[in-house]
Amino acid sequence: MATVYCSQKLATLLDLPKKPQANTSAAADPHSWNAMLFYLNKRKCLLFAHKSTLYTFLALDIVKKDLTDFPKFFRQHFTDQLLADQLIYPQTQSLLDSAYESISLLQTDNERKVIGSMNDCIFRIRLYGARKGDTLTLSPTFVGHQLNRTPMGAIDYDHPIEKMKEFLENLSVDLKK
Repeated sequence: MATVYCSQKLATLLDLPKKPQANTSAAADPHSWNAMLFYLNKRKCLLFAHKSTLYTFLALDIVKKDLTDFPKFFRQHFTDQLLADQLIYPQTQSLLDSAYESISLLQTDNERKVIGSMNDCIFRIRLYGARKGDTLTLSPTFVGHQLNRTPMGAIDYDHPIEKMKEFLENLSVDLKK
């Protein structure tokens, strides 16, 4: 089961309970993600980042009804990004679907490394939009591909796309056992 830690804005949008969560260990869950709601050209957008690899994908111009089936929404955008980055293929998609069949949504865990990296990604998305024109007209997988090919200091200046490739190789070996 995957865990998505939501920013305060996203938790409010999803009407998550405000009570503090029990002490959960993100290190024990390799499928932990952070999700952040931000605005781009007065439109709601979501940025997701995998905690250990900092692999990101985004959804542009969303509305609340898009999030009614959050696990399906998450899997669809995650799979689209992985296919665009050529990290999985349609025949191996079922392995990923089984790993992310159920998703637990929790309030933010305030992990500074991940949140700082996500804020940097949002800054780069806005900068890219300022230089290229309207970012909302671009493909979110294109923007995500650009973000994932940028070295990140929080993972020792490695590329998130390479870290996710290693993660998926380990995942497929674990699921086949």
